[in-house]
This record gives sequence, C-alpha cells and structure tokens, in this order.
Amino acid sequence: MQVGGARCARVVVQIQHEQMNKKGIIMSDEYTNKLVGTLFQEEDDHTLELEHDEALPDAPLNNFFGDVFLTLLYRCNAAIAQPLDEIKHHLLTVSDLGQPRHIRAEAAVALGRFIQQRYSEDQFHAGSSRPEQWFHLARGLNSVIGAWALANVRLREYNLRVEFDLTVDPFPRLVYINDRSLGSTPQISSEAAHAFYLGARVVLRHVQRRFEGWGPESFGCALACLVNYLTHVPSRRMSDACPILRRRQALTWIKPLWNRLIGAASALAPDPEARRVELVEQQLSVFLYLVDLEQNGVPDRTLSAPASRMIIAKPGPNQMVVVSGVIPGSSDRAENGYLKQFEVLRKPMTFMPLPSLGALHELRATLNAEFPWAQEATRLIMSDLVARRRHGVQQLGMAPVLLVGPPGTGKTRFVQRLGELLDTPNTVINLAGMTDVKLLKGVTRGWASNRTSRIVEFIQQMKVPNPIFILDEIDKARAATGNGGDPQDALLDLLEPGNAKRYQDIYLMTECDLSHCLYIATSNSLSALSEPLMSRLRPVLFPAPGSEYSEVILKGVLRDMERTWDLPQGALMVTPRQAALLHGLSPREMRRALLELLGNDGDEAAYIHH
Repeated sequence: MQVGGARCARVVVQIQHEQMNKKGIIMSDEYTNKLVGTLFQEEDDHTLELEHDEALPDAPLNNFFGDVFLTLLYRCNAAIAQPLDEIKHHLLTVSDLGQPRHIRAEAAVALGRFIQQRYSEDQFHAGSSRPEQWFHLARGLNSVIGAWALANVRLREYNLRVEFDLTVDPFPRLVYINDRSLGSTPQISSEAAHAFYLGARVVLRHVQRRFEGWGPESFGCALACLVNYLTHVPSRRMSDACPILRRRQALTWIKPLWNRLIGAASALAPDPEARRVELVEQQLSVFLYLVDLEQNGVPDRTLSAPASRMIIAKPGPNQMVVVSGVIPGSSDRAENGYLKQFEVLRKPMTFMPLPSLGALHELRATLNAEFPWAQEATRLIMSDLVARRRHGVQQLGMAPVLLVGPPGTGKTRFVQRLGELLDTPNTVINLAGMTDVKLLKGVTRGWASNRTSRIVEFIQQMKVPNPIFILDEIDKARAATGNGGDPQDALLDLLEPGNAKRYQDIYLMTECDLSHCLYIATSNSLSALSEPLMSRLRPVLFPAPGSEYSEVILKGVLRDMERTWDLPQGALMVTPRQAALLHGLSPREMRRALLELLGNDGDEAAYIHH
C-alpha cells in the first residue's frame, strides 16, 4: 500500500477504532494493535511493509480482500454490538473450509451486500474490500444469488440496471441508473453479458440435485441470468465474437435447463399452474426473439453498408485479409443477414504473434513438466517455433503435425494446453465418423443445413487469421458410398499452403486465404491414413504415460475440471486414498474415475453445492 492509500486507510481505521471504543469494545488484541500501529506510521515512509520478524498474522482470504475493518473485526475477541457480531459471524463462516459450500456462499453474499450498504455507489475507500470480490467468491461456491449480484455490479459499471416485471412484459428492460447518458440507447457490454452467462452455468451445476434447498430468491436469480443473457445481446462493436451464434450454440443446454427450472420454480408458487404458464410464455417469447435476431442480426453501424460496395482496407504490418474478393449476396433476406457476418473476413486481421525466445523456452519447460511422457512431441513442435523466432519471424506459424498414440493418452489436451500457453484461439474438429466434406468445405446455399466451412467460421468468430485447429482422430475419417466426398482428400488442400491460399468455401462462393492456419492432427495409428495425407504431416509418437506420471496427470485433470466448471484454482481436491485409487490410470480413465469419486454418495457431505 502506498502512502496515499495509507492516509485513507488510517482515517478509516481511526474512526472505526473510536466508534468501537465508544460502544465498549476493548481493542486489546495484539494483532489489532500491530495493524493500527502500522497504519499510523510516519507519512514519509515509502511503504507500509513491516520488518520480517514483525510480519502481521494473515487473516483468511488475503485479509478479506484487503479490508482493514473486516480484518480488525475478525481478530477482535471482545464482546461487540449485535449488528457487528452478525458480520463477524459471516467472516468466520466464509473462512471456515469445513463449512458446506452453500453456507459459505450465503455468508459471502451477505458480506458483499454489507459493503454495498456501507458505501454509496463508486465511493469505496482505500482499505475496504469491494462488493464484486465477495460476489465473485459466492459464484465460485456455486451461488446463483452471488452470480446475479455480480452481474448487476458489472451493469452498474456502465451506469445500467435491469428493470423486470413479468406481469407487464416478458422481457427485462435495460435502463440507465441516472441521466448521465440520456439521449443514447442503453447497450450491454460483453463483460456484463458474460456475467449473465456464467450465472446460467452456475445454475447448470444444481440440476442433478434438483435445485435442493433453493427458495424463491434463488429461482428468481437463476431465471434472470438465463433471460438477460439471451435477450441482452451485445452488438458486434461491444463483443469480440458473433454474439448471436454464441447464444444459438448455448441453447443446446439452456433449453433443457430452462424447462427444469420452470417446473421447479412453479412448484413453489401459491398458484403453480398460473406461474408455470407465465414462465412458459416468457420462454416462448425469448425463443421467438432469438429467431428474429438470427434473421435480422443485432443493429450495428459497422455493417450498414451493402456488402458489394464495402471497400477493403489495405492491411497494415503483421496483418492480412482472408477474403480479398466479393462475397456474393443472396435473394433470401435471412441468408443475407447471415452473410453479413462474414464481411469481417474482407477487413485486415492481425496475426497472433510468435512469443519471444525466452517465452518459448519457458513454454517448452511448462509442457515438459505437465506432459513429461510426451517430450518427443514437445521437442518437434517447439523446435519449429524456436527456429522461426531465431530467424526473425514475427507471426505465429507451424508446419502441420500428427500426434500418433493410443487412445486416452492426452493428445487433444496437450494441443489445447499448447494453444493456451501461446495465447491463441484453438478449436477441436472431431473427424471420427466423418464421411463427407461438409464440415471442411461448407454446404451449398439453398439446403436446410447450409453453412460455411468450420475453418472459415472459426476465423470469422475469433477475427484471427492464424488459429490452431485440432484435427482429432483423423484416422477415423473416411469416404462413404455416396457422393459426399472424402474428408481426407479435403484435408489435402488445407494442409498444402499453396492450395490453402486459394481455398474455395462452397457456401461463401469465394476464395479464402487459409494458408496461415496451424494444424495439429491426432491419430491412434498410421495404417488408415493415405500416402498423400501422410506426406503433408510430420508424425511423432505420443506414448501412453507410465504409472510414474500419475501425480502429474492428476494435477492436470483437476486443473482442467476447475476451468471447465468455472471454479477457482485449488477448489477441487482429492484425499490420499482417492489419489491411490487413481494411480496408474490414463488421463481419460482418470477423468472418468475422478468424476465418480467426486460424485460418490458416500462423500456427499464434502461436496454440497448451493
């Protein structure tokens, strides 16, 4: 804490110290005296650091997110007034890892609301925690109430709030909190929209327990997260990807989740049938709204010019244009709306950069530590990247690689981790069972399933010309007896830079420059791969890990599950007994076994979710 922050914190502590003394609270705790004394140091001190032997004892949650008052209250052992005693009870509860998750989450929400009531909007002081820190903790503990509260904090950052009355309108309204922005139309930010989305993901974690322990407030927050995510769609100027497509993809799990929510929430109402009809009408209204969005798109001034007249800007340094020609329009209005999304391909896109040599060496060490059984694959990939960087290459690039090894050894996860470390977009194209070229070349307009190729679609979504494509189980793709084409033959053009530079997307009806994409394929064997395809790939063995790597594999699987479930790092733990049961399993087998162990009814008390 710098000197300016010390002055603010000193005033806060001094006032609170006096107030507590007036109420008869004796601040005799040694920790309290040290902390107050530290804050009252001479102002010419550059920092508030203590000598090593005078270090303050740590309070939980990093001194409750740096909150001086809460830390003092937590450490106070004397009798205190009833309102403060309630807050201290919440502090003790939220920091007790032995408490059930939903109880800790309730305490975190109460503390966040206490901070909100303690200060007016945007008037938080140095030495105080912020409400969003407590709500974020509650969301991590699977509280949908905390998730909704956090989303509202994100809205307030943009002077916005949600008005919602289902008896008047099935849709929530986005309005300004004050008149600072009158004259402009409220637009949700991508951060707030993502907060609603994460709230919906929290709801998903409670389905198996059938929303056990939920009350009207929890159901109200859950439904609010779903409806606001689907109806408040950021424009393309406010989002880094196609927001409508994201919602269309999310509906695959949101629809069944929403139906279960409607059934459970209606059962708590005084008139269950009337409540169910009300919620079903709202659901149908939202679905119709999304269909209209897909046809007409989110209004965006950047897409107002006719496609055929848009001028292609000249690429700058380290940029390229994927589609240099015109994307032909369609006679169908809805299809034209969809085609407009791909006009971004006619604008300059910036390459993902190649990291520095030092960063590449660190990346290699990380991969070797996390995948010690696959050092040959790491060597092959990293030698390519290092060679390019040594010779002055600035943009990320790599010749196609084929990882060959038994199933379940971690090949796909290895490539995904590589993409994370390179900080570049990556996606999996599952080729197992693929018998035609639709996913790779697109589908002709006029068909019900018409679409662009997955390669072009991902570039359009990410606005990056050199992402990583994981061609999973390439050995299981083969031509059917019909005229759908051979997937392995379609890959030949993508893996050959000269042909990929003039790749014809069937749906867009134009040439696309896909020559800078990175491809890493996985396969269980080489026998099913054609000779021309093998000539375009650099094969490397990805062996099955031995039992000596079980601890490393377990750490990686736990980290992946925490990321997938949106949990803080370290939230998932296993006992020594459980670790022993997992010893010797492959990564895929270990993940399955770990899910069974964590969901074991015998350990239910340790995994109660709110």
